[in-house]
Amino acid sequence: MTGLFDLASPLLTALDRSLAPLIPPAGRLAVWGLVAASLSMALYAVLSPQQRLREGKAAAAEARFALEAYEGQLKDAMPLIVQVQKRALAQLGLVLGPAVLASLPILFMIVWLSGAYGHFIPESVASVRLSVEPPGMIVRWLSEAEDRWAVGSDAAVRIEVSDPDRQMVERVELTAAVTSLHKRRWWNLLIANPIGYLPPDGALERIEIALPRQDVLGFGPDWLRGWESVFFTALVAASLGIKAVFRLV
Repeated sequence: MTGLFDLASPLLTALDRSLAPLIPPAGRLAVWGLVAASLSMALYAVLSPQQRLREGKAAAAEARFALEAYEGQLKDAMPLIVQVQKRALAQLGLVLGPAVLASLPILFMIVWLSGAYGHFIPESVASVRLSVEPPGMIVRWLSEAEDRWAVGSDAAVRIEVSDPDRQMVERVELTAAVTSLHKRRWWNLLIANPIGYLPPDGALERIEIALPRQDVLGFGPDWLRGWESVFFTALVAASLGIKAVFRLV
């Protein structure tokens, strides 16, 4: 079952693959940042009452100026302070709803990017650390020699979990680069796990898979090399540019 924020992923994957021969990963992430910013700011411009926001911004500036110019006692300045706060809250009330709705294109993009550019399954998974909840169970990568499912499928990557008596509890095929497998939770209505879920009535609660992260930049510290730095830099820069060009409030 697909989650709500996964609905755009097939389309985004197809578009990304069509750009792959022309643009390297970092360049594609910059493009996606620009696309997300354009969609988000366009939606905000349509949904937000720009004229009322401009009038409210001017009124808020007047209230702040009046407070800054006041030189009397603090107790007599309370009406001015209240006015400044009322103007600020009025502006917040006008932008809150449109801003939340305008963030939806970015959420769809982030969910897709975290799967497409987050981690990868290496050619040899022997060194990839596995852990399970509850502790005490035995988890390991299943070799093709042991795996009766692997016949004719050289791409099979599977995990086996056994109890302390070596009785098999669960066997999972890793068909996507996910780092956690668990029982279905309510939030999976929004973001689904592409390889499915553990049985709801089973003893096994979670499998953690320490897959390596994808590097899209070949320089800098580890936190800079992932998809987040390129995408969010492009997103913020494009959003500020669009806001300035179209004078959005």
